[in-house]
Amino acid sequence: MQTEQITQRMALMNGIAPQSLNNARLSSDGIDMLQSRRAMFVLSIGANAGSISAWLQESADNSTWTANDTAGAFANSGAANVSQTGLTTASKIYTFEVNASQMTTGKRYVRLQIKEVNSAAVLVGVVGFGDETEHKPNNATQGANVATQNVVA
Repeated sequence: MQTEQITQRMALMNGIAPQSLNNARLSSDGIDMLQSRRAMFVLSIGANAGSISAWLQESADNSTWTANDTAGAFANSGAANVSQTGLTTASKIYTFEVNASQMTTGKRYVRLQIKEVNSAAVLVGVVGFGDETEHKPNNATQGANVATQNVVA
């Protein structure tokens, strides 16, 4: 019998609230990879007249990030699949997943940055999750914007 709820196992992080993005850049909050050993970001693209680019970025201090519009090095991996560009199809979902061992030595935080690059409106949203923590429950580290998590009792 499973005793741990998904809402306890995973930390739901502050992503990017659904909105229209036009010739602008947004970033999710950073996920602390010392708290969560894995991170996953879900990028949802709705009605789309533009083009979205997305980059996974890393930081040592959750304030100094990889340069805008570029992906982090993720030097302990092959650094593959850390970005997507030219996303123009509406009603699609893209995911980005990384584990702590793939990050560049000395880097602790990971986030997803997105940018609309075609000067046309795109409806977008990003959700970030942290998983596989050593300190249970992991939802104790979730983002401040998480209001309620309902679990059937």
